[in-house]
Amino acid sequence: MTNENTDYTVDKEENGAPVPDDDVTESVADGVSSEVDNIAEAETIADESVAMEAEPLLRFDGDDDGEGIPGNEEGETADNGSVNGDEGAEEESEPEETAEERRLRRKKELIGDVVFFVVSFIIIFTLFKIFPPYRVSGDSMNMTLKDKAFGFGVIWFTPDYGDIIVLHGEKGKTNDDDFIKRIVGKPGDVLDITDGVVVRNGELLTEEYAYYDTQYPNKTGITQHIELGEGEYLVLGDNRYHSMDGRYFGAIKRSEMKCKMLFFLWGKKR
Repeated sequence: MTNENTDYTVDKEENGAPVPDDDVTESVADGVSSEVDNIAEAETIADESVAMEAEPLLRFDGDDDGEGIPGNEEGETADNGSVNGDEGAEEESEPEETAEERRLRRKKELIGDVVFFVVSFIIIFTLFKIFPPYRVSGDSMNMTLKDKAFGFGVIWFTPDYGDIIVLHGEKGKTNDDDFIKRIVGKPGDVLDITDGVVVRNGELLTEEYAYYDTQYPNKTGITQHIELGEGEYLVLGDNRYHSMDGRYFGAIKRSEMKCKMLFFLWGKKR
């Protein structure tokens, strides 16, 4: 039996359900297939759009076209800069030295070494002239300086009381040797010395540095009266009983003083 109000033909199945017509089935299948194709095409377009949007992000690490981080023009040429640096290094490398250039260079170096040696020698020589080194020989300055005490002096100084000086006496005063003594009298002073004890201008000197060796007394009780003229100085050894000094060879002049001792590296007791 045919129903005019429907596109289906009703056939009786075992369960009594209606069976669609073949034309209708094909039409529905074509519609579904077309819809699936449209969905697949839309997904493909979406994937291509996402890929195009993500493509610049993939170039931040440095693509072959040299693009770098946006806004950093220097970064865009980082790879090229490395190549340019290598080329610059090759350009800046010095040419190989010729034999003539090597000879001139060695000559200049030799001249420089000679000049350095000469200048150094002059400086050292001048320093030793201005600050001469001296070594004590003997016990005339005991207990201030030991035998073999070593130190440096200075040639420019104004003699004053208590200065330890190195002198070279004229006319055989010091037997053509250098003596080291202490200044106790200056020009215009009047001194009276009795057994090493000094009275200067009527005042008894308190000399903490003076040493009187009681084991070997050399007392005579004789007083030496000394008046110093212009430019004259009197020097004594600190070891008053064992010193060849002004009590024996008299006053000395400034010209006989070689230097004033500045300091001692070793051998100074007090």
